[in-house]
Amino acid sequence: MGNPFLTRLVFIAASSFLGAGFAHSQAKDDLVMVFDGKHYSIAYYKSSIKALPPDWKKVWIITNRKSNEGQSQLRVASVRRNILFNCVRNTYSTLATINYAEPNAAGKPMLQTDTGFNLNDDPVPEGSPLATVQSQVCVS
Repeated sequence: MGNPFLTRLVFIAASSFLGAGFAHSQAKDDLVMVFDGKHYSIAYYKSSIKALPPDWKKVWIITNRKSNEGQSQLRVASVRRNILFNCVRNTYSTLATINYAEPNAAGKPMLQTDTGFNLNDDPVPEGSPLATVQSQVCVS
């Protein structure tokens, strides 16, 4: 018979690797691509959509910046924003903005000074990727 401690250790290690792979694939399936352009892409997480009374929806949006071949590595590779949509008035507010040095908001957030709570209730620009996100989020 084997060592029970070693058996448990192997089981826990195998479970954590399988769980991490499942979580990664689930996060990838959760990401909805809205716009994939030459300089940046915009996506949001379906699981981050929260309905708030009376007619508001909150969602996390990821903007990935793409560096050109001749350009040096960008300091900010992705920006994660928490957006609050007023679905009736077609306006939005930025609740938080976090810069990341790695794509898809991976790694640790970078320190910055231009982020924070901003309830400006701006109109959503027609035909923009933000308008596409708003139309998909407000329907769900």
